[in-house]
Amino acid sequence: MQVLENSMFRVGIDELGAELNSFWSKSTGTEYIWQGDPAIWKRHAPILFPIIGRLKDKTYTVGGKAYEITQHGFGRDLVWQARRESDACVSFTLTPNEYTGKMYPWDFVCTVRYTLDGISLKKEHITENRSDTPMYYEIGGHDGYTLCWQQGERITDYFIAFAGVDKLRRVVTDEAVMLTEERVDMPLAQGHLPITRALFANDAVMVDGLPVRRAAIGCTKNGRTVTMDFADFDYFAVWSPYRDCETPFVCFEPWSSLPDGAHLDHAIEHKQGVRVLQPGQCETLTFTTTIRE
Repeated sequence: MQVLENSMFRVGIDELGAELNSFWSKSTGTEYIWQGDPAIWKRHAPILFPIIGRLKDKTYTVGGKAYEITQHGFGRDLVWQARRESDACVSFTLTPNEYTGKMYPWDFVCTVRYTLDGISLKKEHITENRSDTPMYYEIGGHDGYTLCWQQGERITDYFIAFAGVDKLRRVVTDEAVMLTEERVDMPLAQGHLPITRALFANDAVMVDGLPVRRAAIGCTKNGRTVTMDFADFDYFAVWSPYRDCETPFVCFEPWSSLPDGAHLDHAIEHKQGVRVLQPGQCETLTFTTTIRE
C-alpha cells in the first residue's frame, strides 16, 4: 500500500490494480472510500482499462481477429509498478505481458498518477501506444464513496448535484445492460438527483452531454460534499447496489467511452467514444476529487 498524507487527509493506494483504497479525514475520522465488503461489492475504486463495461458476446475484433477480455478490462486485476515521485505524489505503471497479450494485442504503457493537494486528490491517466499500428483503448474510474457520514443519517438523505443543468440525458440500456441508441431525460430538482432504490433499478445511471463535467455528493443533514471534476471524460455514470440492499455508498464513474451496445458490431473502432492513439502517441485524461468538510 502506498500512502499520501498531509495535515488534512491520508490516502492509501494499493499496487494491485493501482486502486484507491482509502481517503481518510484526520479532522472528522471519516473514511470516504467504500471498504469493499465482498458480500456486496469487493472493490473500492477500480481503474477500468483497456475497456469499459461488458462486451457484446464477450468479444471484440481488431482487423477481423476476435479477442475476449474480462469485464472492465484487466487493469483492475493486475499489480502495477509503483514509483514515488514526491511525498504528495505516487505513480503506478502497467505494461503488457503474456496474460494481457491474449486479450489485447497492442504494446502499451498505462500510468496512473495520484497527487494529494490540500483537500483534493488528482488522478491522471497517462496512456502511450508503443505499437506500430493505431491503438484503440478505453479508460475510466469507478470510485466508491461512502454515504451516511454522520450518525443517524440514511442513504435517502443524500443526493447527487450536477452543475448547469435541470435534467440529465440518460443513456438507455437493455435487459443485458448493453447500451441502446435511445436517450431519455431525467429531471433534476434544483440540480439535485436524489438517491433512491428506483434510481438504480436498471443498474448504473449513464449520462452524456453534460455542459459542466462535475458531480457532487451532498446531504440534506450536513454541509459536507465530495465533488468530482472530470473535464477530460465525455461520459459519466453513477452506480450503487442500493436497489438490493441497505448499502451506504455510491460510485462516481468518469468514462472515456460507453459500454458496448447490442446495435453495434464487434469492431472495437465502432464502440461509442473509443479513443485511438497513433504509434508513439501519448495522452493524459484527468479527474480530481475534492472533499469539503
